[in-house]
Amino acid sequence: MLTEDSLIGVSSRTFCKSKDLRKSLETKFKNIRYNDDLLHFDEKSLIDFFEGCEGVLISEDKITKAVIDELPKLKVISKFGVGLDSIDLDYIREKEITLGWKPGINSFSVAELALSYMIILLREAYFLNRCLLNSEWQKVRNSRDLSDLTIGIIGYGHIGKKLALFLEPFGSKILIYDPLIKPNKKLSNNVESSSFNNLLRNCDAVSIHVPLTKENHNLISEKELMMMKKDSVLINLSRGGVVNEHELFKALKNNHLSGAASDVFIGEPTNTTEFSSELINLDNFFSTPHIAGTSNQTISKLGHSAIKFLIDECEN
Repeated sequence: MLTEDSLIGVSSRTFCKSKDLRKSLETKFKNIRYNDDLLHFDEKSLIDFFEGCEGVLISEDKITKAVIDELPKLKVISKFGVGLDSIDLDYIREKEITLGWKPGINSFSVAELALSYMIILLREAYFLNRCLLNSEWQKVRNSRDLSDLTIGIIGYGHIGKKLALFLEPFGSKILIYDPLIKPNKKLSNNVESSSFNNLLRNCDAVSIHVPLTKENHNLISEKELMMMKKDSVLINLSRGGVVNEHELFKALKNNHLSGAASDVFIGEPTNTTEFSSELINLDNFFSTPHIAGTSNQTISKLGHSAIKFLIDECEN
C-alpha cells in the first residue's frame, strides 16, 4: 500500500508537461519526482530515475526484469496509456507489484486518426501534397470515396469497434477479423466478421488495431502484403513490429499497395529524439511519431486514470 509520503516517480514526458495533471497528483502525494528534463530513458537511466520509488507512473518506458530487480521498494506501476507490451507482466505478478491500467481510454482519438489517414490515402491527398511541395501541379490518378469500398479492420476491441462506428455514415462495407470472433457472422447492418485471408484479399483499405504479442509479431509480412488487393492501402496505428517494415517498403516501392500510413515503428527512440526509417522518404507513405492516442482530451483522461490508480492504492 502507498501513503501520501510515498515517493512517486513520473517518467512520462507528456504527463510531466501538463500543469493540470501535476496539480491533481500533488493533491494526494507529497513526494513526487518528475521527468522535468523530458528525458528518453534507457534501462540504466530508468533505474536511476526510479531509485527509491514505491509508485511509478509510466508511458512507454520498458519495465523489464532487470529494472524491477533494481527497484526493491516498488509496489505500484500506474500506466499512462493502454499498451502493455513494454512491461514484463509475468514478473511483476511474481513480485506482487500492482499494475494500474485501463483499456479503451484512447479509443476515440486513435479511431478518429485511423479514419483520417484512410481518407488521406484513398483520396491521394498526401501524395499530391508532396507533389506540390516539389513545385509539381499534379492531378488525381485513383482517388476513391469510402462509400463504394470494402474496409477491413484487424482487431475488434475498443478501437476497432469505434472505427467501425465512425465508418457507418459513409456506407462502406466493413469486414473485421478478430481471433475471438467466428467468420461470416453479421455484427451490424454493414459489419461482418471474416477470416484473416479473406479480409486481406477483398478489402480496399485495411486498418490494424491489435496488441504486440508473440503471435502478432510480423502479422503483416511479405505473404500477407502480396495477398492484399492491388492498389489497396494499409494503416497501422497499433504497435511497431506488427507490420514487417522492410516488406512494407517493398510493397509500396513496387506499387502493389497504393499507400500506407503508420503512427508506430520498430525503432522508436528510447534515449534520443533522432529517428530514421527507409519508409519515410516514400511518396506513398504517410507517418507520424506515435501520437494517435495523445489528443488533449485523451491525455487528460489517461492522466487522471493513472492518478486514480495511485490514489486508490493509497486509500486502500
